[in-house]
Amino acid sequence: MKAFLFVTKIRIQSALAYRFNVISTILIQCLLMFAMACFWNAAYGGTESVSGVREQDMLTYTMISVIMGNLLTMGVEGRIESSVKSGSVALDMLKPVNIYGIYLAEDLGDMAVALFQIAVPLLMIGTAMFGFPAPASAGCFLFFLVSFSIGYLINWILAALLGMCAFKVISMGPVRNVKGFIMKLLSGSVIPLWFFPERFRTVLEFLPFVNIYQLPLGIYIGQYTLEEMVRRTALQMFWCAALWLIFQSVQKKAAAAVLIQGG
Repeated sequence: MKAFLFVTKIRIQSALAYRFNVISTILIQCLLMFAMACFWNAAYGGTESVSGVREQDMLTYTMISVIMGNLLTMGVEGRIESSVKSGSVALDMLKPVNIYGIYLAEDLGDMAVALFQIAVPLLMIGTAMFGFPAPASAGCFLFFLVSFSIGYLINWILAALLGMCAFKVISMGPVRNVKGFIMKLLSGSVIPLWFFPERFRTVLEFLPFVNIYQLPLGIYIGQYTLEEMVRRTALQMFWCAALWLIFQSVQKKAAAAVLIQGG
C-alpha cells in the first residue's frame, strides 16, 4: 500500500507542473458547459419540466457531468499500450508490485489533481453563470459519492480492458474512438437516457455504461426514490464485481502469453 500511495504522490507532483494544460482545459470545459446549458435552455423552450425533470435540474446535471468528465479521465489504457509497444510489459509483470495497481494509483493521483485544479474552478465558474448546483438533499449527496466511487472503478476497469486490446491490435486509435463514442452515447454524460425511447432505455439501463455517469447524476438531482437508489446502486456494485472478475481473467491470460513468448 505504501508503494501505491508513493506512486499517487509522485503523479500529483508531476501533474502540478503543467499549468498551461490546466488553464486551457478549464477554458475548453467552460465553453462546453456553456454550450450544453444553451442546448438545454433551447430544448426546454420555457417548458417547466420534461420527463419529470425540471430545466434547473438539467443545468445542474450538465454542470456536474462536465466536472465528472474531468475526474473520470483514465490513463491506464495509454500506459498499457505504451508498455506493450516498448516491450517493457514483461518486465513490468515481473516486478514485486502489481503493475495494474500502480496504474490505478497513478490515475487516482491524476484525479486528485483534477479535483482541485479543474473541478473546483469549474464549479465556481458554473455557479457564477447558472447558480450553485446544489444536490437534491444531503442523503442524495452521500449516495452520489458512493455511486460516483463505484462508477469510477467501473470506468477504470473498462479502460483497462480496452488497454488489453494492445496485445492484439496494431493501433489503439480506432478502438479508443469507438469506446469514446459508446461512452458518450450510452452513459448519459451528455443526454440522459430518460429522454430515450422506453424500450431502448430499458435495455441500456442494464448495461454497465449507465452506472458511470447517469446513475450518480440522477441520484444527485433527486431523480430516483430511496428504493430505486438502493436497487440501482446494488446493480452498479454487481457490474463492478463482474467486470473486475473479467479483468482478472483477461489479465492472467495476457500475462501468460507474454511470459511464454518472452515479451
